[in-house]
Amino acid sequence: MPPAVAQSKQVELSANADTAMPSLSEMQASFQRSVLLGDSAVLSEILDNSRTDRSVLFGVYRHAYFARLVEVVRNDHPLLYAYLGDAAFDQIARAYIAARPSQNQNARWFSHLLPEYLTEAHPFDPQHAELASLERALNDAFDAPDREPLALSDLALIPPEDWSGLVFAPHPSARLIDCVTNAHAIWLAVKSGKTPPLVEIRGERESILVWRQDTTPKLRCMLAEEAMMWKEAIKGVPFGDLCELVAIYDDPETAPLRSAQHLQGWIVSGLLGKITSPN
Repeated sequence: MPPAVAQSKQVELSANADTAMPSLSEMQASFQRSVLLGDSAVLSEILDNSRTDRSVLFGVYRHAYFARLVEVVRNDHPLLYAYLGDAAFDQIARAYIAARPSQNQNARWFSHLLPEYLTEAHPFDPQHAELASLERALNDAFDAPDREPLALSDLALIPPEDWSGLVFAPHPSARLIDCVTNAHAIWLAVKSGKTPPLVEIRGERESILVWRQDTTPKLRCMLAEEAMMWKEAIKGVPFGDLCELVAIYDDPETAPLRSAQHLQGWIVSGLLGKITSPN
């Protein structure tokens, strides 16, 4: 082939390579970058139509994407939404979307980091993060694995001499949340359609237990002694040592009775998943 013809062919091949259509995966990646990061490169692959231009057409997709994510956050946190109202919640949700871009194809997990985000972004409104934590725990309790809860009849099979060595494990749905505000009272008021109380910062943290009983997620406040016993129990501390801790916490004479009452309440509520006997 003459040199001039060869050179012409090389130029033609180079031009064809430069104008080659992007692959489907490349177009998808470009579209995603444009939606998430505002990169406008994908506009070169979109055609105008007779009514409007490509930037407007793409803007519809981008707006719909963020609107859907706001809806996901709102659906996961209906009480926080009711507490804040439309405008304030929308502002928080859009700021969260910008700060925590979606990393999972399953929308169920998109808003899972909202409590941590609110703690960082709104440190002077801790009730927001705590309300979000309560709602996240309720959502997680609903989705937690099924496990047959410990029953009182199971304890009846344990010899009395083995009781001090019993170790209890929580049901997979159970989670204890320590709140510095009256978030629980706010949650209860909003849920019942009442005006929520003013925010209070507590000198002593309030422990709120969230779990699923049968198929229903629930929450309740744990008083300080019971919360202490619960925290130690789920660490694997044997029942005999739990009774000693309760005796130190308050009247030692009634400590065994109080410990038994706490344990009975946990079992009746389905809070314990299994038991380990020394034998």
